[in-house]
Amino acid sequence: MVLVNKSPHVISVLLDEKSSISSLYKKAKSFHKIDQKLKEHLNITPTSQFQLSAINDDVATIVVDSSSWATRLRYNIPKILTILNKKLGYPSIKTIRIKIKKNIALLNNTEL
Repeated sequence: MVLVNKSPHVISVLLDEKSSISSLYKKAKSFHKIDQKLKEHLNITPTSQFQLSAINDDVATIVVDSSSWATRLRYNIPKILTILNKKLGYPSIKTIRIKIKKNIALLNNTEL
């Protein structure tokens, strides 16, 4: 069996403006930019333990690594809303949802 290198074809599909992967990439890139700007306005280092994960209708969802980060961000929800609404151009956002990322490795260790 001969393997054919289809990389050029795959790359052209990824770069196609109309492909769903291209639109997902653009959305992820946009979220990353918003996330970085939000962290700048909050005076938090870009390598911090949270990230913007979704903006749907009037809700922005932020995923955090720990409950301490969740608490820290919950205290800052009014400031986060102001930043997103007025400084980053998302006036429709009315709610900030904070979710704690589950650590699968820790969950597996508790079963031992």
